[in-house]
Amino acid sequence: MEIIIYIIGGILAGIATGLVGLSAATIIAPLFATMLGMPVYMAIGVALASDVLASAVSAGNYFKSKNIDIKGSLVLAICVVSFTIIGSYLSKDMNPYNLSGTINIFVLLLGIRFIVYPVKNRVKSNSLKPGKLLLLQTILWGVIIGMINGVFGAGGGLSMLAVLTMLLGYDLKKAVGTSVLIMTFTALVGAATHIAIGGTDWVPLVITCAAAFIGANLASKYANKIDEITLNRVIGSFLVVYGISLVLIYYI
Repeated sequence: MEIIIYIIGGILAGIATGLVGLSAATIIAPLFATMLGMPVYMAIGVALASDVLASAVSAGNYFKSKNIDIKGSLVLAICVVSFTIIGSYLSKDMNPYNLSGTINIFVLLLGIRFIVYPVKNRVKSNSLKPGKLLLLQTILWGVIIGMINGVFGAGGGLSMLAVLTMLLGYDLKKAVGTSVLIMTFTALVGAATHIAIGGTDWVPLVITCAAAFIGANLASKYANKIDEITLNRVIGSFLVVYGISLVLIYYI
């Protein structure tokens, strides 16, 4: 029974990563902690390890389709990775599920946004040219997202997706592709920190990582084949359903 949960959790998390750029920890950590009684800190470590493979194979598929632009988000990437390390260390003495329902509502609203106001391919406006205000905003969001990644092991993928599309003006596919590339490194440092401090169970780690790899590979290939409008609707629908589920679980 446990092996089935490892496989299901890994595949679902991989699909979410490849399709939406959602951190595997958002699905795997609560599933393993609730249904299997796995220590939360260890569950996050397993989830982040799964994120490494899921994000890496997704980034590879987005790169093949020329849907990654790391140059325009280098500052964001450096800040996110750096503060993921700090957050991971600080979280060892915290309960990562003392999380405000605000994040759950954010998922729901972001999903509605992609359905109602889809992100389309477009030329960046002059207002998005590098400047002090944009740089400060990017650094601030990089710090916040890094801490979210490190402390909670989840939430960073969606936050980066929002920043890349709304602040830096990326089209949707490039935003997801760039996000999963950055997540490969944040997940690596986060997983290493969690496993070094909290230890791990290698059986669920190996099985879950393999399942997440398969799910992410299939989902990211599909995402790169469909058009922007369809991808907006698929991502929006996924986030709305997922967001409603999170809100109901949190408040009921």
